[in-house]
Amino acid sequence: MNSTTVPRSRPLPLAALTLAALTLATLLGACSLGRDDRSAEATQAAANATLRDAMTASARAVQGTSLKADARWFTCPGGIGSRYSGGGVMASPPGDRTAQLAAIRGAVLAAGFQDATQVDGHVTAQRDDVSVDIRFRVPDGSWTFSVLTRCHTYGRQDRARVKSGDRHVILP
Repeated sequence: MNSTTVPRSRPLPLAALTLAALTLATLLGACSLGRDDRSAEATQAAANATLRDAMTASARAVQGTSLKADARWFTCPGGIGSRYSGGGVMASPPGDRTAQLAAIRGAVLAAGFQDATQVDGHVTAQRDDVSVDIRFRVPDGSWTFSVLTRCHTYGRQDRARVKSGDRHVILP
């Protein structure tokens, strides 16, 4: 008869526990799922203003026309929290798209945005906790804009607003 040794579990060393706790705290802090200091209405207004300002600055830079934009509330991935997201479109005259992109980037940054571009061919800018992405859409020759806020959980008074899914027109 063979005797088998059963391994005993050892407690993790203090350094490993500390590292695990630090990693967890960092990940939870990055999620920002706590209650927002501002109301859902204020978040929505900030996102609408951010998109409107980016689009009008871009239109002035490239003589864009026919600006249209809307947004609505969405449930965040995993079902925890809500975010306000939307987009718009702008027609522009034919021309050098690389030069137009550079003009749009310059105009948006001059309007008080921070450059957060990470992909060639896009302008990604941020104001406070609202991001705007701008790119050229080849099929119809227009510039598209998308706006996105971070995920937040809102209190009872904001629940109806963030659960409604109503479309909000930002620019006609």
